Amino acid sequence: MNRPILTLPGSLGLAVLALVSSAAAQNLLTNNAGFEANSAYYTPGWGWPQGSPVALPGWVMTLDPAGDGYAGAANNQSPLDIEGANFGYIYSGTGSSGLLETAPGSRAPVQAGLTYTLWFLARGDASWGETLATVSLIWHSNQTNGPTVGEAATLDMTLPVRLSTDDSMRTFHITAVAPQGAQYAGARVTRPPNDYAPLLVDDFVIMTEPAQVSLFMKKEGPNVVISWTRDIHHELQENSDIAITGGWRKSAKPIKGVGAINQVVAPLTENALFYRLAAPG
Repeated sequence: MNRPILTLPGSLGLAVLALVSSAAAQNLLTNNAGFEANSAYYTPGWGWPQGSPVALPGWVMTLDPAGDGYAGAANNQSPLDIEGANFGYIYSGTGSSGLLETAPGSRAPVQAGLTYTLWFLARGDASWGETLATVSLIWHSNQTNGPTVGEAATLDMTLPVRLSTDDSMRTFHITAVAPQGAQYAGARVTRPPNDYAPLLVDDFVIMTEPAQVSLFMKKEGPNVVISWTRDIHHELQENSDIAITGGWRKSAKPIKGVGAINQVVAPLTENALFYRLAAPG
């Protein structure tokens, strides 16, 4: 395995290649990767298709017809340096479930038989109750409003009570093989009825599992940016002394997903710290 050593002013880092970078890795979703649209809000009376789709391009919302469901994008709840300028915000209210789904024109093109992963960030946003949601990777035969095909891959989540508005959003993923007849994929977020605990969601990505992954480092001011292609097999590990083979541990630094790429920002110090990608045993 090739182990290039990157020397940076004030810091020494080791990038251990897991393989070679996959140039084709990309987010296959269009227009809705991060809820980075306006700071507009939806209530049932304004929701798609009655309301303007430019408020949250790329998404279809179905909310409680009784009038107390809520969804939208906002920029004043979670840390901007992790989640970006805006993020999704939805609760269902009383009556029917709240639902958020990739709009037809923004679905990801897929090929039946290949493996895909839906990545996203999520966090509960209530200091008084846990947040429930089901997130699904769903399959379509076309880019119209026709029925889904195959079985959706789902993840049921219970997100803990928010301790602070500075709580970080967590990264989640769903991996599945596209079924026969699937030509497009999308994300669906469903909230149970009678659940007012808000859910924050952001940075949706649908991508193929890369066959090849590399670790890269780039100096930016007083920091180094460590990046690698998102996949489900490797984790970022660090070690202060590579002579100690048992000293490698999973890095606790916050990971920011940027499209198909994971990034970690680490400060440059006078002490050496080495990084590698590894597939946990």
